[in-house]
Amino acid sequence: MKNKVIPNPILPAAGVRRNFAADGGAGPPPGGQHDDRTPNPQGRVQSDHSTPSNALLRCQRPFVMGTFNAFTVREEARLVELAHCAEERGVEILGIQEHRRVHTDDRIVYRRVERSTFITASAWRKEAQAATGGVGLMLGSLARKALRRVYHHTDRILIAEFSGNPITTVIVVYSPTNVAPPEEVEKFYEDLATAV
Repeated sequence: MKNKVIPNPILPAAGVRRNFAADGGAGPPPGGQHDDRTPNPQGRVQSDHSTPSNALLRCQRPFVMGTFNAFTVREEARLVELAHCAEERGVEILGIQEHRRVHTDDRIVYRRVERSTFITASAWRKEAQAATGGVGLMLGSLARKALRRVYHHTDRILIAEFSGNPITTVIVVYSPTNVAPPEEVEKFYEDLATAV
């Protein structure tokens, strides 16, 4: 029995260059050079229904996030110094633990510091009325524009969502220390599991 040759629709016929056979001549021009046009134009073509995005994360630029256990930023000078250092180093999102700022009226407080935005969930008071704990975020201008919402999960957990595809979620936590009662530690990790 003779071998029957079945033509492959993907491969070009004999004598036809592969680039022209693939899609009717959409390959490099004769000579193989792209002198007049770019083979891969920069950026994407936006659809008819798209709008400019405030997306936080983009492939074309670096993005810096960090965390900082402040021990305290109750004094205004410390808060201003922290905002200045974050801006100087290009940190867009800085998660802050143990800021020790108590605000009983509101669960979350937004505050402008220099060119940054400082968002805090209230610290709490110990038996001796000393402030302790508290979580917050220091946001640069790009992160502030991309911010969708912030919510207070517990006194130790603050969650922020930023525009993007997919949405970027940042969770700032202040975990109990190693001398905390075991039930407090267990409760914290249960709360963190539900937040995630």
